[in-house]
Amino acid sequence: MMERTSEKLAARAKAVHILKKLPVFKGLLEDEYFKVLSMCSSKSLPKGETLFKQGDYGASMFILLSGEVNINVEGVGTVHVMQAGEILGEISLVSRIPRTASAVTRSDCVLLQLYAEILHDLVGKYPRMGYVIMRNIAAILAERVVQKNQN
Repeated sequence: MMERTSEKLAARAKAVHILKKLPVFKGLLEDEYFKVLSMCSSKSLPKGETLFKQGDYGASMFILLSGEVNINVEGVGTVHVMQAGEILGEISLVSRIPRTASAVTRSDCVLLQLYAEILHDLVGKYPRMGYVIMRNIAAILAERVVQKNQN
């Protein structure tokens, strides 16, 4: 029992460490990272599992804790390989547009999943925390638009 508890604590510490590195959570206070973690569900998926398909409507984003995920675009193929410590599907937290690509596990993966509905509830319960996350998502998306316009 003690061994299992220390494994869970180690996994939580690793997950919080990854959350702290993600731009979407930049500026959160120490205890807020644990709140984010408590709002996420954990998923372990085998190699070859589809997280979502291009064209599907998303309701959540994923945080890749371990493993790799292929990001595939129809007619193009794999456009990016996500590594541990990256997020995918974050657009669905703020918009109900269809997924712009498919995501398929390239190896066995452990992910955290954060649903848009839970994030929207968070904004009401913890306005400062919600503001920081939404501001960061807006900045990330704005940066992508600027990069795309420069190409």
